[in-house]
Amino acid sequence: MSKTKQNLMNNEQYFTCFCEKYANNTRNLVLKGRDLIIAKGKRLEDSDIKFLLIFLKQNQDIVYKNIYKLNVQNNNIMEAGIDYMCEIGQNLRIKSLQLSGNKFGIESSKKIALLLLKNPYLEYLDIAEVDQTISSLIYFTTVMRLDQPMYNETLKILDISRPNPGCMYFFNAEQFATLIGHMLRNNTCLFALHLQKCGFNCHDIECMMINAQYNHTLHFLDLACNNIGDHGMHHLANWLIKTSALRGLILSKNIITDHGARILSHTIPFSKLKFLDISFNKITDEGMVNILNSLKKISLIKSLRIFGNFLSHITAKTIKRILLSKVLYQTNLDVKPYRVEDKWYCAQYPMDCSKEHLYDIIELSTKNNKKAETFSNIYKFNETSKIKKRL
Repeated sequence: MSKTKQNLMNNEQYFTCFCEKYANNTRNLVLKGRDLIIAKGKRLEDSDIKFLLIFLKQNQDIVYKNIYKLNVQNNNIMEAGIDYMCEIGQNLRIKSLQLSGNKFGIESSKKIALLLLKNPYLEYLDIAEVDQTISSLIYFTTVMRLDQPMYNETLKILDISRPNPGCMYFFNAEQFATLIGHMLRNNTCLFALHLQKCGFNCHDIECMMINAQYNHTLHFLDLACNNIGDHGMHHLANWLIKTSALRGLILSKNIITDHGARILSHTIPFSKLKFLDISFNKITDEGMVNILNSLKKISLIKSLRIFGNFLSHITAKTIKRILLSKVLYQTNLDVKPYRVEDKWYCAQYPMDCSKEHLYDIIELSTKNNKKAETFSNIYKFNETSKIKKRL
């Protein structure tokens, strides 16, 4: 690397260029590797982390109230950079830290997990696809358990997707699912958990739900890109009906068929789900119509993704009726029905797939529910007062 590029990385103006300012005066520092390659011709490396943290300490103007975001996804940050970040980073008021795509491995992942015990400000941690294995994932499931001598109680969003199978290309998904179950049973602070590409099958979900069913605070669960079938859907459905507080569930790119869809359709009216993603499964018209018909009952779902299944005329016609009756709106559905002669078909409709958008849907609907409950309680109180006066 040339000295010119290295000096540029050490310049405060370089980092200032990547500060994103929003309408509410919040400023986030976004240093994605792809953007850096296009703009400057290189990604962040270990030697740049020191200057980055110095910049953050000396420029407190990028911090506004309690909002702070540092995004260094898909760079070349290795063990040395993580060591320095863990040493200095515990004193920074970091609210959001996204490290996914940096292949720093197992030992550095353990240090990031231990950082959660030292930094009380971190609320969002994305550590997906960093070449960690079950030996480092245990650290994350342990520090988030309230039954441990030391634990973290401030983290709200955790993404530990796409672990490395390690030796012999084998990842012990059953053991990991069991650990996740124990963590969820003994955790009350997590709002969202992302577990993509962990190799979970139906038996693993059954093992997870043995303890996870006692969690009453998790609002968002991402199980995309696994091997979950109808039996796994059965155990998830039991949790949704009984005690789950889930508002958002992602099951895209699994192997759920019509039987699993039918189980889900019986669950939806009794769950708290606001967002559901079952795209790219093995569901045909029979199962999808069951799900769509369940939305006409007492359903809270506001956003639905179903593209990538085996959908044809019957499903498209049902979707058209749902849109006309305003059970769902087109902006919250990822397929759009269209007609060719006498047959209806489903075309993909673009949607905002960012995590932040999904969190906003869940949080907004939760606030609306609280307001509705408040108005309902006020109404009940007024009615009770009137009855007492009559008596």
